[in-house]
Amino acid sequence: MKRKFIPTTILLLVLLGLPLLGWRMFLAHVINQQLAEIRAAGLPTNGEELNRWYAPVPDNQNAALVLTQAFDLRRNYSDSRSNLIHNYKLPKRGVALTSEQAELLKGYIAMNKECLRKTDEALQLPASRYPIDCSRLMYTPLPHLSWLKSIALMHQYSAILEMESGNAPVATSHIMTTLALSHTLDREPSLISQFVRFALVNMAFTTLERRANAGTLREDEIALLAGAFSKTTVTNTTAQAMIGERARTLPYFRITKDELAKIRPPTDESDPAKNSPVPCYGPTILRWIGYYELDYGSYLIGMSKGIALLSDPAPENLRASGYFARVGEGSKLRHRTLSAQTLSACASAVLRENDVVANQRLALTALALESFRNTNGRLPEQLDELVSKFLEEIPEDPFLGVELEYRRTEKGYLIYSVGRDREDNGGLEQSDKKSCDITFTVER
Repeated sequence: MKRKFIPTTILLLVLLGLPLLGWRMFLAHVINQQLAEIRAAGLPTNGEELNRWYAPVPDNQNAALVLTQAFDLRRNYSDSRSNLIHNYKLPKRGVALTSEQAELLKGYIAMNKECLRKTDEALQLPASRYPIDCSRLMYTPLPHLSWLKSIALMHQYSAILEMESGNAPVATSHIMTTLALSHTLDREPSLISQFVRFALVNMAFTTLERRANAGTLREDEIALLAGAFSKTTVTNTTAQAMIGERARTLPYFRITKDELAKIRPPTDESDPAKNSPVPCYGPTILRWIGYYELDYGSYLIGMSKGIALLSDPAPENLRASGYFARVGEGSKLRHRTLSAQTLSACASAVLRENDVVANQRLALTALALESFRNTNGRLPEQLDELVSKFLEEIPEDPFLGVELEYRRTEKGYLIYSVGRDREDNGGLEQSDKKSCDITFTVER
């Protein structure tokens, strides 16, 4: 009996295991086929491929390498004023700096004179690629992002000080430099990098609004600023960033604990398995039955379709936001943790992109309005008056696909986009209220 039992048990295990083996082979085939299609399209599927896809730049043309030298030249106060600078917020539009604020900013700019000089030197070069290693996947260090923001803030502070001193036209050069700094991130395949780039463009937009309120914009300023804002890349960069995010995320579905340990920062002392969605830390039985391969497939399908939707022009690209939210929630309901977390996090990306598209279009419209005012000695009653001589066409609101709103006011004018809620709030400026528009207001 014992001899008969052993073969029977083995046979039973084989019969039960064959369907599971077939299922795992099928899942692996489907996933490998999807990966092959991505590679066939010339797109990366892991960190090493992403490093090659994010093409290198010759050292003698690379602004990023010189900017890293500028970063090393940054200085700060050695006393409590360092905290004041770190937490400093510009006063609202139309509110002048206090004498204490002006002295704080002047001192900070003065001690960073060499940093700003080196920045100007870097921005004379035609291309940019920061020395990042994407093989570290989500642990890829990106220290240049915070450094770039700090230098952009220096230029914003410089512009404000020039305006307060009665040298408003000089502020234009600082706006141009801020936009040039944003260009150094144009090709960086990371969502956080693009978010920082958006922040720099928005900073230039905010400074331009203050410049327009500080006095007449000269025609030479308008020409320079219109050229700079027109050349600022604001569309489809999120799709490029998502391609990079996908390449840095895909390896986690099949990575081993030893492989993961090699790319983790050496100073990271947290428990890597605690609350981690990475499959190598999950129950062994789930890996055996192919549960994590299902999660892998969900992520591949979700990202591929989402990237395609992101590539549509505004406002059609907004469909990607709803899609990422839906598939992320669907993965969450199916307990596909890694795809749920990563896909859901993508939902707001297109909204941020359209925010900066709106700001760019508002900036260009405002510059056309100022040129019209210089030429005619008055503001137009409707934006139609700008068409042909000052604008080729009236820019569309990237959230609705209709023309931007324009209104004459008692002191000047208001132009606006309806913003993320896609509702016209009458030009309500951003405040503590959730419902607001994206505005450009000139009160002179």
